[in-house]
Formats: sequence, structure tokens, C-alpha cells
Amino acid sequence: MKLSFYNKLGLFIKRHFFSLLPFLTFTKAINVIISFLEMTFRRGRCISRPFIYRIDPCSACNLRCPSCQSWQTNTKEKRIMTLEDFKSIIDKIKKYALRVSLYDMGEPLLNKDIYEMISYANKNNISTLISTNFNLFKKDDIKKLFDSGLTVLEPCLDGFSQEKYSQYRQGGDVEIVKQGLRDVMEYKIKNKKKYPIVDVQVVTFNHIKDELNQIDEFLREIKVDRITYRQENLGYDDNNDSPKTKTYKRTCFWLYLGCMIRPDGSLYPCCGGDFDRFSYGNILNQKLKDIWNNKYYKLSRNFFSKKLIHSNNKDLVDIPCSTCNTFVRK
Repeated sequence: MKLSFYNKLGLFIKRHFFSLLPFLTFTKAINVIISFLEMTFRRGRCISRPFIYRIDPCSACNLRCPSCQSWQTNTKEKRIMTLEDFKSIIDKIKKYALRVSLYDMGEPLLNKDIYEMISYANKNNISTLISTNFNLFKKDDIKKLFDSGLTVLEPCLDGFSQEKYSQYRQGGDVEIVKQGLRDVMEYKIKNKKKYPIVDVQVVTFNHIKDELNQIDEFLREIKVDRITYRQENLGYDDNNDSPKTKTYKRTCFWLYLGCMIRPDGSLYPCCGGDFDRFSYGNILNQKLKDIWNNKYYKLSRNFFSKKLIHSNNKDLVDIPCSTCNTFVRK
């Protein structure tokens, strides 16, 4: 069993290359090349545009996972993205976007328009992905799921027995998840569907390690496309013997290749952080090119350039890159 680590660009490319390739156009390919060149040379101002997006359709959740803030935090942030706002965002990013992942703080299936959102992105030649606890999936939704054109489905299965599963996925029902996976794979195989690629995510908590073989056997039996075992970096296991989250002494690729958008249109360089954090702009009322090269993005990228960062710059207090412990300047 190989563990998948967050924030490893090479691993991301390896996992998603073939699901992104059909959506590559000449314009997008040129943009990708320029993006990597600008990252390599650590440009502060970029002529490229982000091509990997995480758009959060819903920051609320139906479960109460101990390490998650979505149900524990009181916030004034908008929790549900409207279909109209989503379409507006897609219209602004479709020229360069290769992938839109529809999830972040909450459960995407809580948004009643989720399949229409996926379909709209797909019609605009953008690959789509959702990560879900899968407790809300019903057999009646199967046709909508496949008709939407979803590229990658990432259901989470962190336990085989209800006792172990619900220790972290509190309020969830592991049998609903397993039955949903059976139904999806049965439909996919019977109808010879290529998409969605079903990539089941398993967080290797200490308390489920004696069930990993059962999980693996079950998922192989129903013939899911892929199983991804993830390190536990959620802060739940105090004494986890899995490899810890790494600190990378290299350029933060999120500042050059992608960005994250919350339900109200607020744009961030990455998914790190909680509610009510500092926003780099709002894509619903600003142009992407203006946000992408504003003073906050330039300042963040300069952390990884040869330019000196003055400690008395008041903007450093706000931007999250100044306190990030994942990527550090060499």
C-alpha cells in the first residue's frame, strides 16, 4: 500500500494526467507550458492564467468529522453557491481551465444544483472532479451522475465496519457508502461507461488499520477504478505512525498553477485555512487577470524569488503565505 501525499505536484500530475488530457486544447497547452516556465523562473507577475481550480459549491456538511471546521465554525460566509454564480465563474475561466474540482470545506452533494454545475463545466470542455463522503448519494441519482459528464468521482471510505467508520465520519453510515459504490460500479460496468473514474479515497487513520485489508478487498471486488490511500494529516491521530505532512523547500506551485474559490466568489491561492480568512479578490466582481497579478499575489510569489521581502511591509500581516509551514523559501 502506497500512501498519497498532499501538495506533491508530481503525484498530482501522475494521478490526473490521463483524465485531463482529453480537455487539452492548443491554447490551454501553451498556457500550461508558460505557467510551468514562470514557476521555474519564479516570476512575480504572470502572463499565464491558473488552469486547475477548486470551486466550493457548498461549505456546509451533513457529517460532524472531529477535525473539520465546516460544522463547528460560526461564519458570515455564504455557504451555498448558486448555479448562476457558478456559470458566471466558468464563463470567466473556461479559456484556460483544465480541471474544476467541486469541493473544499463541505459536502458538494448538499448543493441541489451540483449535477447541473458539473454538466455546465463539462459542456465548456473542462474536466470535473468531486470529493464526497457519499452519504447523500441515492440510487435515483445514478443517471444524473453519469449524464452530467463528471470526469472523476472521489468517494471517501475510511472504515469497513460502522463502528470504525463512524469514529471519524460521525453521523455517517458506512453501509450507505458501500451500497452507493456498488450501484455506481454496477451501472458503469453494465453500460460500459468510461467516466466518471471512480477513485476511492481512504484516509489511513490509526483506528482503521486493522480494516484496511477488508476495505481493499471490497473495493477490488466491486472493481472501482482506483484506490488512493492518504496520509492522515487532519490532526485527528495524535500518535499516528504514518509519515507526517512534509515541509517543501521549493516554490509553492499553487501560486502559479491553480486557485480556490469559495461560494461567494472569494478567491484564494490555495485551500489552506479556515473560514473568514484573507481573500485575494472576488472573481464575481473582478477580472481574473486583475486578481492574478494584484499586489497580494505578487508579494506571495516574491517569497520564492530572489527579491528581498521587507519585514515592515504591512501587507505581510494579511497574506497567508507569510505563515505557511508547507512551502518554505530556500
